[in-house]
Amino acid sequence: MDELLAHHAENIPITPDEAVEAAAEFAALPRRRGAFLRLLRRPGPAVAFGYLVVIALAAIFAPVIAPYDPNQIDVPSRFAPPSWDHLLGADDLGRDLFSRLLYGARVSLTVSVAVIVIATVVALVVGLVAGYSGGAVDNVIMRVADGGLSFPPLVLALAVAGILGPGVVNVIAALSIVFVFGLTRLVRGTALVVREEPFVEASRAAGSRTRRILVHRVFPNIRSPLIIAATFGIAGVLLAEAGLSYLGLGPRPPAASWGNMLRNAYDRGLYKASWQLFVPGLAIAFTIYAFNVLGDGLRDVLGVGRSRRAKRRERRGMTTVERVRTPPAAPTSDDALLRIEDLSVEFVSERGASRVVEGVSLAIRPGETVGLVGESGSGKTVTSLSVMRLVPSPPGRIVSGAIRFEGRNLLDLDFEAMREVRGTGISMVFQDPMTSLDPSFTIGSQLAEAQRLHRKVSRSAARARSIELLDLVGIPAPETRLRQYPHQLSGGLRQRVVIAMALANEPRLLIADEPTTALDVTVQAQILDLLKRLQRELGMAILFVTHDLGVIADLCDRVAVMYAGQIVEEAAVEELFAHPRHPYTAGLLGAMPQVGGAGERLTVIPGQVPMAHAMPGGCRFADRCAFVTDACRSGRIDLVATGAAAVRCVRAGELTLQGAR
Repeated sequence: MDELLAHHAENIPITPDEAVEAAAEFAALPRRRGAFLRLLRRPGPAVAFGYLVVIALAAIFAPVIAPYDPNQIDVPSRFAPPSWDHLLGADDLGRDLFSRLLYGARVSLTVSVAVIVIATVVALVVGLVAGYSGGAVDNVIMRVADGGLSFPPLVLALAVAGILGPGVVNVIAALSIVFVFGLTRLVRGTALVVREEPFVEASRAAGSRTRRILVHRVFPNIRSPLIIAATFGIAGVLLAEAGLSYLGLGPRPPAASWGNMLRNAYDRGLYKASWQLFVPGLAIAFTIYAFNVLGDGLRDVLGVGRSRRAKRRERRGMTTVERVRTPPAAPTSDDALLRIEDLSVEFVSERGASRVVEGVSLAIRPGETVGLVGESGSGKTVTSLSVMRLVPSPPGRIVSGAIRFEGRNLLDLDFEAMREVRGTGISMVFQDPMTSLDPSFTIGSQLAEAQRLHRKVSRSAARARSIELLDLVGIPAPETRLRQYPHQLSGGLRQRVVIAMALANEPRLLIADEPTTALDVTVQAQILDLLKRLQRELGMAILFVTHDLGVIADLCDRVAVMYAGQIVEEAAVEELFAHPRHPYTAGLLGAMPQVGGAGERLTVIPGQVPMAHAMPGGCRFADRCAFVTDACRSGRIDLVATGAAAVRCVRAGELTLQGAR
């Protein structure tokens, strides 16, 4: 915004990109102000917060404020009405109600805060472990929580407090047990949602440890609902403590709490001084109401309430590998950086195991760009995630094959060894840059973390390198961008930031999983030009996953075409576009609009991709192919080298197919 104003003052022309970025920055200005300030701008929450501050200060400084000892008996003042001597009157023993109300606030608020702190800490640890780990651990923890939640809260509190006996410590213990189950379920449910976010997956791809992901990725995104739940929870604990004290299970007499003051007024003064019921009763009611209003305000300013569809993901970011150990690779004549050998991946569902990737073999040499193209659901993304060991497990599992990077089989590596490969040897760029970046942190902190995960660098060195990376990917004013959050950047700038993070540790291989899908055409072209320039400058290899053949033609050296979990054709880009050998490849090329091709009808491939749980025998494209014969439907069809290409078709040598027009 400052740059835009300066340009305007100096009559310098303003580009459309600068105008859009300035508008986004201007729209984001209100968000920069803290949630606390936004809360105080709301009359209801502001008054509630002020009331609670007054009550808390009064409780803390009760020995200074209280005019009398709360337990001092003054028989002549029994049931004294409010006066200058006793501001709120006196009880049946002549004890000053105002003094007892102040000391009672100490007990009631201490119990409420202590219970919520204990329950929140326990629920945070247990819920995060259950929600992020999943599997048997999650199942056991949730069954215990379900058992605790099956009891009415007050009944459970009475049972525990009855066993432990009266006393402040026992009340705290009893209520902590009651409230921990609900908070655990909240934390676990929120963690289940957050762990599915692409920015968590990107963090795993960068090689982050599980503990770091939980603390720096999952926890910051569940703080808001947890704070709101804790605020409402304090009100619930306050009411429960008053109930237990009313029933004689609270602080031992003569100690004051709002609950036993209410019970004493009911037992001794109901018919003689019924107005005494209003002293602790109104204090309890107003305080509970204040916490509820504050909780509503927090919910509004923190923006809690969005829900996303959750799926089950892998434990600790590692794909399950269920297979026999692959023997050492035989010597080859090439110098492949990455070699995928006969890779097969299954997903287990109610219908059983479905083979979504089968027999995929692919090699990428240093400095080479290989495209992986096919329809949605063909297995492209699962193949790329398998390289990073990020296929969700369960339900996914690698059942056979080998993935060799610089000679090492990645499927044989443990978690720590694989973490070292991610982000340094291999980096990945995901589809949607907004969800790949953590909305809770600035661009600078995320770029610095990507470096400090794998290198011992100071904060200043990481910041300098971050500026260098942003400049490398063509982001203007990099120092300013470091202080901004993802929502303050346009889609194109966010994608450039994601690419900068992937390049932070100079990987030898970059996996780009449809990185231009969420961008408009002009920004797509800029990102593709950026990738080509970076490859020339850095000499890295790229595996580019897409369904766009136009992108393949512009960027890649070689291309592999996938259909129904198998590679059906592989060739150099020029060869494949000029002479497609598989009918599916020819269909894709024929369905691609051409410049100057007005009036030409595009090819339509009939039918649909077979379901993963019901793959046909023989050629999986047979039901949609115009050249099918009986031989296509029987037996296994392998990927066979044919001239300068490899094709999975029994009629590859017979057919003359039309390429790009």
